Amino acid sequence: MDHQDPEKLGKMEAKDLENYREGRWGEESDQSSVNIQRAEAEFQDIRRELSNISVRPSTPHLGLSLTRSRRRVADEEKAQKEVDPSETEGEQEHEHEHETIDLEDYIRRSNEQKDESGILRKKVGVSFRELSVSGTAGEKMYAKTLKDELVELFGGTFVNMVMGVLPLKKPASKPIIQGFNGVVKPKEMLLVLGKPGSGSSTFLRALTNQRRPFTSIGGDIHYSGLPFELAKGRYRGEILFNDEDDVHLPTLTVEQTLRFALKMKTPKTRIPGTSKAAFVESMLNLYASIFGMKHTLKTIVGGPWVRGVSGGERKRVSIMEALASRATINAYDNSTRGLDSSTAIDYIKSLRIMTTLTESTTIVTLYQAGESIYQEFDKVCLIDSGRQIYFGPAQEARAYFESLGYESQPRSTTADFLTSITNATERRIRKDAEGKVPITPEELEIAFRESKYFKQVLAELDEYDRELQEAEPAKVFEQAVKNEKNRGSGSKSPFVVSFLTQVVSLTQREFQLKFQDLTTLRNYMINAIFLALILGALFYDIPQDSAGAFLTGGASFFSVVLVAWLQFGEGFQVLAMRSVASKQVNFAFYRPAALLVAQMLADIPAMTAATIIYNIIVYFMVSFKSTAGAFFIHLLFSWTTSFVITTFYRAVAAWSGDINTYVQYGMAGLNVFAFFGGYMQSRFKMRGWYRWISYLSPVAYAQEAVLTNQYSGGTLVCAPGQIVPQVPGASVANQVCAIPGSTPGDLTFDPSTYAQVQFGFTSSHIWRNFGILIGFFAFFLFVAIAGVEVLAKGASGGGLTKQYIRKSKWMFWKSNKGDSLPTAKTSNLQSGPLTKVSTKSNPSVFTFKNVNYQVSDKQLLHDVEGLVKPGVLLALMGASGAGKTTLLDNLSQRKRVGIVQGDLRIDGRALQPDFGRNTGYVEQMDVHDGTATVREAITFSGTLRQPKSVPLQEKLDFVDKVITLLELDPIGDALISGLNIEEKKRVTIAVELAARPDTLLFLDEPTSGLDSNGALSIVRFLRKLARESGLCIVCTIHQPSSVLFSNFDEILLLAAGGRTVYFGEIGEDGTRVLDYYARNGAKPAAQDANPAEYILETVRPGGSINWPEIWKASPERTALVNEIDKTNAELAALPAPDRDGVPPTYAMPLSSQTAELMKRTWRNYWRDSSYIYSKVFTNLSLGLMAGILFFQAGNSIIEMQARGFSTFIAIVTGATLVTSVQPKFMELRAYYEARERNSKIYSSPAWLTAMTVAEIPYAFFTTVFFFLPYYYMVGFPSDSNVAGYQYFLLVMYEIFSAHIGIVIAAICPSFDMTLIVNPLFFGLTFSFTGILVPWGQLSSVFRYFLYYANPIAYAARGLIGNVVYGVDVMCSPQELVTFQPPSGQTCAQYAGDWLSSTVGYFVDNNATSDCQYCQFKNGDEYLTSINIKFEDRWDYFGYFVIFIFTNIALIFISYAVVRDIRWGKVWAKYFGKKQE
Repeated sequence: MDHQDPEKLGKMEAKDLENYREGRWGEESDQSSVNIQRAEAEFQDIRRELSNISVRPSTPHLGLSLTRSRRRVADEEKAQKEVDPSETEGEQEHEHEHETIDLEDYIRRSNEQKDESGILRKKVGVSFRELSVSGTAGEKMYAKTLKDELVELFGGTFVNMVMGVLPLKKPASKPIIQGFNGVVKPKEMLLVLGKPGSGSSTFLRALTNQRRPFTSIGGDIHYSGLPFELAKGRYRGEILFNDEDDVHLPTLTVEQTLRFALKMKTPKTRIPGTSKAAFVESMLNLYASIFGMKHTLKTIVGGPWVRGVSGGERKRVSIMEALASRATINAYDNSTRGLDSSTAIDYIKSLRIMTTLTESTTIVTLYQAGESIYQEFDKVCLIDSGRQIYFGPAQEARAYFESLGYESQPRSTTADFLTSITNATERRIRKDAEGKVPITPEELEIAFRESKYFKQVLAELDEYDRELQEAEPAKVFEQAVKNEKNRGSGSKSPFVVSFLTQVVSLTQREFQLKFQDLTTLRNYMINAIFLALILGALFYDIPQDSAGAFLTGGASFFSVVLVAWLQFGEGFQVLAMRSVASKQVNFAFYRPAALLVAQMLADIPAMTAATIIYNIIVYFMVSFKSTAGAFFIHLLFSWTTSFVITTFYRAVAAWSGDINTYVQYGMAGLNVFAFFGGYMQSRFKMRGWYRWISYLSPVAYAQEAVLTNQYSGGTLVCAPGQIVPQVPGASVANQVCAIPGSTPGDLTFDPSTYAQVQFGFTSSHIWRNFGILIGFFAFFLFVAIAGVEVLAKGASGGGLTKQYIRKSKWMFWKSNKGDSLPTAKTSNLQSGPLTKVSTKSNPSVFTFKNVNYQVSDKQLLHDVEGLVKPGVLLALMGASGAGKTTLLDNLSQRKRVGIVQGDLRIDGRALQPDFGRNTGYVEQMDVHDGTATVREAITFSGTLRQPKSVPLQEKLDFVDKVITLLELDPIGDALISGLNIEEKKRVTIAVELAARPDTLLFLDEPTSGLDSNGALSIVRFLRKLARESGLCIVCTIHQPSSVLFSNFDEILLLAAGGRTVYFGEIGEDGTRVLDYYARNGAKPAAQDANPAEYILETVRPGGSINWPEIWKASPERTALVNEIDKTNAELAALPAPDRDGVPPTYAMPLSSQTAELMKRTWRNYWRDSSYIYSKVFTNLSLGLMAGILFFQAGNSIIEMQARGFSTFIAIVTGATLVTSVQPKFMELRAYYEARERNSKIYSSPAWLTAMTVAEIPYAFFTTVFFFLPYYYMVGFPSDSNVAGYQYFLLVMYEIFSAHIGIVIAAICPSFDMTLIVNPLFFGLTFSFTGILVPWGQLSSVFRYFLYYANPIAYAARGLIGNVVYGVDVMCSPQELVTFQPPSGQTCAQYAGDWLSSTVGYFVDNNATSDCQYCQFKNGDEYLTSINIKFEDRWDYFGYFVIFIFTNIALIFISYAVVRDIRWGKVWAKYFGKKQE
C-alpha cells in the first residue's frame, strides 16, 4: 500500500478540521470517502495496539485515521502543500501520533499471537432452499372505531374468543415471497433489489428469523449448518436485522451510545493483557475513524424533535451500533434512505470494509443504488412481486436480462435497470425481442429457474453443504461464541455479558439520561416541594386534641398517596424506551428485565431526595409527632409506598400497548389502592362481598402503619367544641367527648383506641405491614419483568397493515364524492393536462438575495441567492447537513426561530401575507392525520386552501384529478396511518397540489424512500407540472441517478455551512455544471460519471479548493446577481395586480375553517377509538368504585361523609381525564405546527375551537358511564330533578376537566411537562374543596380566598348539596354519643337548652341515664356544617359554568401567548433587534 508522511497527514487532517469549523454546522462529516486498503491497514494497527499492550507496554497508543479523498497520492501531497500551517496550529495536539511500523512484521506477530492465544474466529454464512413466507390474506382490513371498542367492552371480546375456538373458517394465508434459493458466504455482500412492496424487506426478515409479521416461514434455512431456530435463541446476537429507521436515545452523545454498545458486547476472549476498558476504547476509536465520526463523539445523537448530528451521521451511528454488536450476519433494510449520494457511497464502502475485515456476511436492500454502490456487492437478488427472478453474481445480472431481450435506458445504472424490469411502465424491450420476453413475475421466475444462474445457485448450495460437512464451521462458530461469553452470561444465553453487568451498564446509562435532562429533574423536585407545601398548608399545625384526630388521618393518607401520584410519569418512560429497547434486545445487548431493574435503580436517588424533602416539609408543617422514631417510620413507609406504586406503574406500562391503555389501567389501579385504603371507608365498614379488595391495596397497609405511628402512646384532650353537652357549670362526670372511642365522664381519650374504632387500625401491625409492602413490590416487579420479557419476544416489528374505513350514510364527515373512483390501471403520472393546477393567469418569478440565517451564534446560511423562473425545475443539492432544508424553510417563510435576513420577492415585490397559502411545501417528513383516509386528507387541503371564490364542486373535481394523477384511487379509502413510505409521499405531494399553488412549489426530498423508478416517475411528473402550469418548483434531492438528474433544469448547489458553490443551468447530461468545475480546477469527470455524484464529491470538505470563494468571484455569480436585479426592476415597474386591500392570510373565512376542522376532529375522535374508550373506561371504572365502596349508603353520619367522599371520587375523574386529553391535544397540535400552520390552511383559533367543541358531546356520552353506577349503586334520591341536576353538573365537570387539560397542554412544551404541572393543579384544587378538610377547619386565608376562587369547590358543593339535602340522619350505635345526666334529671331537663341552640337530637329526651346524642338531625344540618346550602345549588352550577367559559378563553389566550405569537418579531418591532 502507499505510505504517507505522518507529518503531512497530520496537517491534512488539521486542515480538514479547520475547513469544518469555518463552513459546517450541525452534521456534515468532514471525512469523505473510504479506502479499503487503507482501512485494512488501520484495522491491523488496532489489532497490533491490542496485542502490544501485553507484549510491549511502552508502545504509545496508536491513532486511527482514514484517507479523506479518492484522489491519487500525488494529489493529496499537492493539497497538503497548499495548506497554511497556521490553520492547523493547536489542532494536532488533539490527534494521536502515528507510529511507523513494519506492516509485514506486524501481521506475522499478530497472527502468531492470535494462534497462541487460541482465539477462534466467528465465520458463518446463510443458505436457503425454497424459502417461502406467508401472511394473512386478502380481504380488506377495516379500522376499529369507537363503536367496535364499546362492543368489545360490553361482551364483544368474549364473543370473539368463543368464535376463535369454534371450528369456523380461519383467515386464509397468502404467499409474500416464495421459492427463494441462494447462499451468502462469509466476506460476501448481497444486494437485494425490488420495488417497494415486492418483498425485499420480508426476505431480510425471514433470513434473520423475524417471525412476528408473518403466519409462516417455510423452506430450509441454515447458518453454516446451524439450525434456523437458533437465530432467535442463543445466536440472536449473531444474526441481526437492522431496520431502516434510526432509533436511538436522542439525548445521549454519539460516544455514550457507542460505548454502551461496545460494553454490552465486549468478549471474554481478548488478546492477553487487554482489559475490557482498553478493548472498548480501541474499538470506539476504530469505528469513529473508519466512519469519520471522531468530531461528533461529544455531540448528542438527536432525533426528529431533538437537534443533534445530521441524518447521515445518525445513520452512521446506527451502523456503528450494529457493528459494535459484533454480529456475524447483518441484514440492513434500505439503510441509505435520506443520505446524499456521496455519503451513501461512503456508507456502503464502509460496510464493504467491515464485511471483508471481520469476515462477516452482509445483506442489504436498497431502493436507489448508484453504480459506485452497486459495484461493491458480490451478489444481487432481484425480486418481483414476491418471486425471485435473479440470484447470482452482481456483475453478470445486467447481461442476463439483456440476453432475455431487455435493454436499459441511456445512462441508467445497473441497479436502476434491474429494478425497471419489475415495473411494467419503466422496462424497455428490444424491438427484435418483443413478444418473446418473459414479462410477468411468474414468467421471469420460470426463465431464471431455467437459466444457468439458477443451476449455479443449486450447485453452489450443494458445494457449500459439502464444505460445511468437511470443515464443520458450525462447531468452530459455536465454540467461538461460547468462548466470548463472560462469566455469568450462561452458555446458552444470547448475551455476552452477565445480567449483573447489564444492569450496571444500563444504570449508568439511565443516570446519563437523567443528568443530560436536568430540566425535567429540576421540575420534578420543584413539583415535590410545591405539593408538600400545598399539603402542609392544607393541614397546617393540626391541633393536638380531638379536633385534629380526623385531620391527622387525612394528612397521613395524602402524605402517602400524593408522592406516589408524583411517580405516575415513570410508566411513560417504559413506553418511551420501548422502540430503542426492542432494537437493542434483538441485538442481544441486554435482557429487557435488566433495563427494567436499571430504571428502578436509577430512580432511587431522585425519588429518595424528593420523598425526603416532601416528608420533611409535610411532617413539620402538619405538626406530626415530634420524635425521631416516629419521623423515620413515617419516612420509611412513605418512601416504600412510593417505590411499590412506581413498580406497579412500570408493571402496567410493561403490558400496555399505548399511552391511553397505560393511563386507563395505571390511574384505575392508583384509584383502587387509594379509595380502598381504609381512609374514605374503613375496612370494617365495607361490605363483606367487596372487603377483599382492600387487602389488595398497598396503600391500606401503609396508611395503617403511618396513622398508628402517629396515634401510638399518650392521650389527647377533647377540644372544647366537641364536649357534649356544653352545659354551663356541668361536671365532667356528666360530659363526654364526641369522638369515636371516647369514654363517658372522661374528656381525654387514647388516640390508638380512636384509630381502632374509626379505621380498624392497630399499631401492632406496623412491621407486618412493612413486610407486606415488600411482598407487593416483589409481585409487581415479577409482573413487570414478565411483561417486558413477553413483549420482547414478539418485538421484531413488521410492516404496516393497510386499513380501510367502512362507509356509513349517517356520518356527516363522509366524502362528498362517491365511495371510490375507477382504479388506475397503469402508472401514468405524466398523463393528463396540468395547465389548471395554478389559478394564476400569469406565472410569477421568485427571486432571493443575501439570504442569511443564524441560530445561537451559528451561521447556517451565508448570502445565498437565486432566481426561479416560471416552468423551471430547480434542484437544490448539497452534502448531508449543508443547509438544504434550512434554505427551503427560509425561502418558504417557515422558520420561526433564529435570525433571518434576506430579500425575497415575487414578481419584484415583497412577499404578501397570503404567500404561505399560495405556495406548496412538500416536507421531508410525511406529517398527516393518520385517522384520515387518503381522499379526506387531500379534500381537506383543497377545500380550505383554494380561494373562497372557487365553487366547492370545482374544488372537489380538482381533488379527484389530483388523486387520479398520483395513482391514489385504489387506496382512496385507506387510512394514512397504514400506508407505506412511497404511498405516504404521494399523499404528501397530492395534499400540496390540491391547494393549487399559484406561485411556488417547494419539495424537500420527495424521492426519499422511493425506488429508482418511483423517484424518476415523481421527478418527471414535477417537470411536466412545471412546464404546463408555469409553477416555479424548487426541489431538494439526495441520490439522483444520471437519468433523474437530467430532468432538472437548474441547480443550486450548497457546500458545508450553507454557502453557495454553484447556481445555474445543468446543461444536457450535466455539461454546463461539469464544465464549470473543470474550468475552475477540479479533476475532470470521467466519461460515464454521474454528474450529481461528481459535483457532490468535488465540493465536499477536505479538498484544496475553496469553492464558495471561487463562486463569489465567478462571472456566473455576477451574471446571476445582475439578472436578479434586472428582473426585479422590470417586474416591479409593471402595474401591480388588482387586489381588494391587503390579501387575506387564509383562503377561507374562519367559519369555514372551523366547520371543516370540526369534521376532521370528530372523525379523529371516532376512529382513534382508544382516546374516547379511555374516557369511557375511566368513567365506568371510577363509577363502579364509588358504587361498590359506598354501596347503598345509609343515613348515618359516617354515611353522610360517604356521600361526600363518593362525590370526591367523581371529582377525581378529572385528573385521569386531563391526562387522557393532553396527548390527543399535542397530537393535533403537532399536525398544525409541523405543517398546516406554515401552509396557512387554517388559523389556530379554528382548530382550538374545533377541539374545544368536540369534547362537549363526548362529555355527555361518557358521563353516563360514571353516573349510572355511581348514582344508583350508592343509593342517591330517585327524584328526577335531583338525578338530572347531578348528571348535568357531572357533564359540566367533565367538560371543565377536558378544557383545563387543554389549557395546561397549551402552556407546556412537552407531555413530560404536563405530568409535572397536573399534580400541582389538582393538588391545589382538590385540597380546598371542603371535602378533605371541612370548610370550618381551613385556615382563614384558604377559607375565604382559595375556597371561593376554586372552581372545583363549586362543583363539589353542588354535587354534595344536591344529594344530601332532606335526608334524615340516623346515627349508628357507634356514632351515638352517650353521657350521664345528673341524678334525678332527664336528658331534656339537663341539656335541652343546649340542644335547642345547636344541631342534632337525643334518642330519648326522657331517659334518666345513658343519654344518647346524635350530632345531626338531617342532611341540612350536616350541609350547614360544611358551608353548603341546598337552595344555592343552581348558583353553584352557574358559577361553575362561568369557570368553563373562562377555561375556553384561557385556551385561546394561553396558546396565542405561548405558541402562536412570534415574540422575536414583537421584540424587533419595539426594540429594533430580532431575538430568537
